Amino acid sequence: MFVSRLFWNRHYTQKLLDWPGWLDEAVNPVYRGFNRDRHDPDLVAAWKRGETGFPMVDASMRCLRETGWLNFRMRALCASVYFHVLQQPWRIGADHFYRHLIDGDAAINYTQWQSQCGLVGRPGLRLYDPRKQVRDQDPDGEFVTRWVPELDPLPATYLDAPEKTPLSVQREAGVEIGETYPYPVVDYEAARSEFRDRYGAVHGAAAARLADEAIARRASLSGGLGAARSIAADHGDDGEMDGDDRLTQTGLGDFG
Repeated sequence: MFVSRLFWNRHYTQKLLDWPGWLDEAVNPVYRGFNRDRHDPDLVAAWKRGETGFPMVDASMRCLRETGWLNFRMRALCASVYFHVLQQPWRIGADHFYRHLIDGDAAINYTQWQSQCGLVGRPGLRLYDPRKQVRDQDPDGEFVTRWVPELDPLPATYLDAPEKTPLSVQREAGVEIGETYPYPVVDYEAARSEFRDRYGAVHGAAAARLADEAIARRASLSGGLGAARSIAADHGDDGEMDGDDRLTQTGLGDFG
């Protein structure tokens, strides 16, 4: 596995040497500037501080700031929520990760951010549900309460969505959502649906741009040029994949 990771490291370094634009602009021209008109400094600041109201995201962002490290799943989760749910410009988030990761590597960080956000133009989005990740990855709340100690008094069963905790339970635990810990900064379901509509409206055009050989070569992260061309030839599939499923299919490298 270690040797495999070394190969991936060199692969992404070569991708950046081939096209330095990975650091600055979406590899697929159709997505350049996507979310830019929605830039909200307050939402960005809440994400960076770990105060979004989504406990797994907040725990991860606080852990990143203090330790400089996150596992791949949490890196992908935070990037997904930032771009797909908060709908903020990708480069700001990618810069923040690169600034804080102790294993930060520009070639891997920025290509992975683009891939995770969906800026390449492949079918399927790697969307992560921050509540599901609590239930699946931290059912006892050990990670969440370590980094978000203000939620420690709550029973673990409410840690996936603290805002849904009955008021009687909040009073008994001494936790007041909205005071002790924030409500979610956006409505997850509504924001996710809105993003999918916006993304889907231009996905066909983005997939078609992969017929351009220069763009296809830049965008071929793991499947090669042939894979990118096949996407361009059949760009009707804009379905969504759960992040967990998508990760098993790509074999992509880490963010750092």
